[in-house]
Formats: sequence, C-alpha cells, structure tokens
Amino acid sequence: MLAVLVMAGGAQAAPRSAAAGAFSEADGPPVVLPKIDCAALAGQDLSGIPDAPAVVGSATAATSPDGSAACEVKGTAAPQIQFDVYLPTETWRQRYLQLGCASLCGNIDFYADATDGCVPLTRGDFVLATTNQGHVGVAGFDATFGADPQLRVDFGYRADHVVALVAKRLITLYYGQAPRYSYFDGCSQGGHQGLTEAQRYPHDFDGIVAGAPASLLTSLIVWSTGWHATANTDAQGRPILTAAKLPALHAAVLRECDARDGLADGQIDDPRACTFDPRSLRCPTGTDDASCLTDAQIDTVRKLYDGPRDERTRRMYPGGEPVGSEANWARWVTPTANGTPAVAGNNATNALKYLAYPSARPSATLHDLHYDAATFHEIYQRAGIYDATNPDLTAFRAAGGKLLLWHGWADPAISPYGTIAYYHALIERMGGSDATQRFARLFMLPGVAHCGGGQGPDAIDALTPTLNWVENGIAPDQLIATQRQDETVTRTRPVYPYPTVARYDGTGSTDDAANFAPTPPPTRYQDDIPWLGSFRSGYEQTCTWHNGRWTCTPAPRPS
Repeated sequence: MLAVLVMAGGAQAAPRSAAAGAFSEADGPPVVLPKIDCAALAGQDLSGIPDAPAVVGSATAATSPDGSAACEVKGTAAPQIQFDVYLPTETWRQRYLQLGCASLCGNIDFYADATDGCVPLTRGDFVLATTNQGHVGVAGFDATFGADPQLRVDFGYRADHVVALVAKRLITLYYGQAPRYSYFDGCSQGGHQGLTEAQRYPHDFDGIVAGAPASLLTSLIVWSTGWHATANTDAQGRPILTAAKLPALHAAVLRECDARDGLADGQIDDPRACTFDPRSLRCPTGTDDASCLTDAQIDTVRKLYDGPRDERTRRMYPGGEPVGSEANWARWVTPTANGTPAVAGNNATNALKYLAYPSARPSATLHDLHYDAATFHEIYQRAGIYDATNPDLTAFRAAGGKLLLWHGWADPAISPYGTIAYYHALIERMGGSDATQRFARLFMLPGVAHCGGGQGPDAIDALTPTLNWVENGIAPDQLIATQRQDETVTRTRPVYPYPTVARYDGTGSTDDAANFAPTPPPTRYQDDIPWLGSFRSGYEQTCTWHNGRWTCTPAPRPS
C-alpha cells in the first residue's frame, strides 16, 4: 500500500459525482489558520493527556498526502503507538479525518478509502492522521506483536482512541481551537477500527465510514481464513484449486446466475439469488485442464462457498465465499498465477501463533486447528479484545454520530455475510430499520471485491455524503459507483441503502447510473445468520493480563 492518498479503485481525484447530493463543494466551516509556528509543536509536552501519554518526535513543514501545505507531526504514545499527523497551514476548515490501516497494520500509511472525487479531501479541508495500530510490524500479516499482552489490547481497540486524543490536542495547540467535526475512514481492518470507535468511544468521531469491516476479527482470522487454507490443501500440502481454474469457474457462475436480476451485465447483484453447483464443471474421467474441475476441486469449491462449520455443521463464521467472487480468489484463497502463496494460510497461521491463545505458540500450524465447538469457544474467549460486534450504538447515536457501512458483494477476503449479519443485529437492537437508518446505513456493491476491484463499479465517494449527513443532516440515499478502464469511465451504477436494490428502468444505456431506480429486493433473505459467535450488547470488554492469564470485564458505558 502506497504511503500517499490513493482513491478507491486506484483512481486519482475525479470530478465530484452526484453521490454527494446537495452538498456543495464550497460548503463547510470557514478556513482557520495556525496560531503558532509548526516548529513550536516539537516542544509540546503531551505526557499529561489522560489515557494517552505521548511524545512528539518531530514537527516539520511538509506536503500533506492530499497535496496541501502542512505541518507534519510524528510521535509515539506509550508503549508503541506511532502516529503521524498533517495539519494544513493554509486550508484547514475545522475538520479532522483519521484513517484506518490494513491487514494487521504495523506501519504508517495514509490511505483514504471510498473517497473517489471527494473535493473536501483534495482541497485540504482536513487535518489528517493515522497510526500503526500500536505495534511495529515487518509485513502485513505479521502478528508477532501478539506475544505482548499490552500490544494485543492496543491493536484490538486502544490505539485509535489514543491517537484521536493526541491529534485533537495537537489541533487545539496549533489552531487555538478543537476541530468542529471529526471523521474516521477505513476499510478491512480500517473498517473494524471504525466500528470499534463507534462501539467503545462514541464521542471520538461525528462520522464514520467503515468499509468491508473485519469486525468479527477472531472468527475471521482463525476460522474463516483457516478454512480457506485447509479446504484448498491436499494431503501433500499442495493447493487443490489453482488460479488457472478460476476463469472457467467464474464464467460458469455468470452463465448460471448473471441474468437472475434481469440484466446480464457481468456482475451478480445478490449472490443469495443463485445456488451454483460446481459439479456442472466436472472434468471427464481421466482429464484435468483449465476448463473443468476435478472431484477434489469440486469439493473444495463447495467448502469455500459454505464457509467454516464445526462437527455438528454449525457455522463458525456467518458465511463463506459469495457466489460470483471466484475471479477474485487468486492471492486470497488460491496461489496467484505466478505461484505466490495465498494469503489465507499465512494469516490463519500467524493468528494461531500469536493472537488466538492466552500466550504465544510460535510452533503452531494449521494442523493444530480443530473445527469443533470446544476449540471455537476456547479461542472465542479472547474475542472481547479483538472483535467489534456490539450492536448497541445508543451512545454513538445520542452523540449525533453517523455511520456509513459499505461492502463488496464479491469480496473474497472478508465475507459480506458477516457485515449483513452485524447490520441485522444493529437494526434489531436500535429499534428497527427506520430508526437505524436515521444514523447508520449499509451499502452493498455488486461485483466489487475486497475494498475495491472486482467486476463491478468499485470507485465510490462515501466520505462526502457522510460530511453532508453530519453537517447538514441530509442522509445519503444513494452512492454512485464508477468503473474505469485506463482512466476512462466505462460504467456508473447507483447503490442504495440496504436492502434496496438498483433496477434498470428500461431506457438508455445500462452503463449509466441515471437509468436505474431504487426498488425493494425481489426476495428478502434471512439476515439473522445463526453461527457459534454472537452479537450482543455490552460485549466489548477491557482486558488485562495478570499472573499468566487474561481477565476481561465489560467496558464501562461512556457518559
């Protein structure tokens, strides 16, 4: 991931789309200029910030990732929470934006997800900040920090809160006032961070954009990724399904499922509308080429679609690979075409070694992972450190907070069914769909892979509508998703708050969002997905390590 602001889908800033609604590019609080020199921040004592003792390592003039002139402040909050803050010198409009990280974090990257064409971002409205999530790592899925109990807690829920406190203190020192509005944006682990903030620290941010959230983190990095790896490994340790098989598999799925929504457009609007049997691709006896599947590969594909289950066939994660995601499995589930190993096995193995158990087990392998309820519950005891599954957002709503969730329907890395299950629990807890949509909305993007890419329009601006929601009280009724090839727009589609879907109105190009309208889904599926874990109020915990064991107690509700 590049250490610059990159727009979703890999595109650079583009003209603001209609998704921003009535929110004018000129809207927003007026510009406020600094009250002190940048260099003066280097000498500030931040050690007295409650719950976030910090030191400033440097404060220098720099160019912000958004291109504006800024004062860059780097520092550390105890014990290893590194932060990097860019404070605009000429363009600050009293807004603060904290960005999430990816994988298991461990380094500093500025990446603004779901901000395609967001003018407030590209013109330098925000103080920008991010963190290494409380530890130093050498690779995306380096979990060795988990050998230290405090670093587990910092990764699980503490680091973002600490950085929010530190950054707001720096803002107050530099400009003579606190930010008027505070926002969070992240995808994957960043989406998990956003939900953690809404659940545990409801006063940190006014608006949160959480994409493809890894919110069921314990079950995701142990059971879901572990299942992907073991389902696709034969007795000799070799991959059963390879990248060479994926084009034919995906093409067969499209032949069977693409037109189920009334439009053959190369993407599946809702994978639940089609049950695809991979046996339809069975190789003739004695053959095995890229156009067909062997019996072992058919079994693997079925297991991938189904997701992890225990000895009584109960789900250990709310779902498996969505039908229609097959073209995106290389790297995540299967090795790539050039032989790079799949992420799933490395992810699960690292979790078993350093995160799943009370203390590190460096010799653990996937052979030690047993798919049974006893092992699930043994590992799930530490979910209170890592997971963001509490559907009680009463305090966040009372504080005026707004939450925009989004997820790709063809995500191979984090099953979209987990996000749908959480959103259902949120609706149940917060008084029904209408009451929930006043402060929290979910947008499901057909054909979109993990945080972008895939076969459907994947470039969206979710941040501008969130600003409009927070600052003007206008809830987002749609996002416009854009697909590009060589910087040329090839398709746009509207995406409506779940469960509403987009339907072609029968006139004009099917590649133009203007020719679609919101429609109730033709079928309402069961969003309350039974699994061994749970979504329940008060589940977030504060965990401490003492005398060789964890003690976890429910976190106090913020005032």
